Amino acid sequence: MSVEHGPSKTALGAATLRALAAIETRAEIGGGDYLAEIFLPEERKTTLKDAAIRESVIRNRIAPGMYEFMIARTAFFDSIVKRSLNEDIPQIVFLGAGYDSRPYRFRNMIKNTRIFELDISTTQKHKVELLRQAGISVPEQVTFVPINFSTDNIDVVLKRADYDSSKETLFVWEGVTYYLSAQVIDDTLNIVRSNSPAGSLICFDYHAYSPERSKDEGLKRLRDMMRTHYPGEPTLFGIRRGETEPFLSSRGYHIIEHLNSTEMEMKYLILRDGSLAGKVPVSLCLVLASVADDTA
Repeated sequence: MSVEHGPSKTALGAATLRALAAIETRAEIGGGDYLAEIFLPEERKTTLKDAAIRESVIRNRIAPGMYEFMIARTAFFDSIVKRSLNEDIPQIVFLGAGYDSRPYRFRNMIKNTRIFELDISTTQKHKVELLRQAGISVPEQVTFVPINFSTDNIDVVLKRADYDSSKETLFVWEGVTYYLSAQVIDDTLNIVRSNSPAGSLICFDYHAYSPERSKDEGLKRLRDMMRTHYPGEPTLFGIRRGETEPFLSSRGYHIIEHLNSTEMEMKYLILRDGSLAGKVPVSLCLVLASVADDTA
């Protein structure tokens, strides 16, 4: 079932991994999304309560490395959002918010920042209802903005929501790029650059492809898992390995931080004894970039 007809299955899958990470027994790599569980159906919440079942799910029902990637990805985006809130950035836009809980987990850090959650209406309405059922209030600074990224113009829907294109903004684009066409990716990057001042930020994760790694067994299992479990949300986009800097530079962005799989492991997955908690799929990367100054 496509996202136009029901809440996103990939967003639910991401929330499940974040919920598992939040109760990770190895505290040094444990995830911080203690609210992720509220977005899960009851049968998945039950699974979380049994340590043996949790371990079986992670090892046998999730593509190799995806649990570890989610730990790293959550920590990466958490740090960027918290830093921006500490600096009282005027605006944060979640592009494809899914079941992101940061406006609610970090509500005490929000001062004057306006937050816009953009997502397909099916997922967004379901999220709002689950927040209500859990008794979690929505901060007054948060605005929900329904959008279909494949057909709607981001700048148009943002302007209707009273977004101010003259103010510095952080755009959070987590877990989304994989499912968009190359044209929509280009359009989105162009709209962000054209509707925010120099110095505004965008962070996103993406697939880095290369012919020499196309037969990697872990990547094959990951592709097969995505086709099997999420047929309504096919993966469409990636950036050729080694070409991220010119890809973003040609679109008006300057890379601030870029992490490949090995760098994620070193930063987020080292245990107290110095060993590695797990491997991240080699094709997955994280990036933080800023809107370049055209006059520089």
